[in-house]
Amino acid sequence: MSIDKRWFFLIAVAAGAAGGAVVALTSRRRQHRMAGHLQHKEDIKSWENEGGNLKPVPTPRAEARA
Repeated sequence: MSIDKRWFFLIAVAAGAAGGAVVALTSRRRQHRMAGHLQHKEDIKSWENEGGNLKPVPTPRAEARA
């Protein structure tokens, strides 16, 4: 095997490893985002089942001016 073929083989292996790492990281990121999305949906559903209304805002009283 000549030196040129060795370099080509080394570059091909490195590119394959880098491509695999990119695919793995993308998949992991997608799973993480989907888990967060599902948790958010669950939180919204439980919040709505509790009534889902905000506390009423107290209205300021009009004071009598003398």
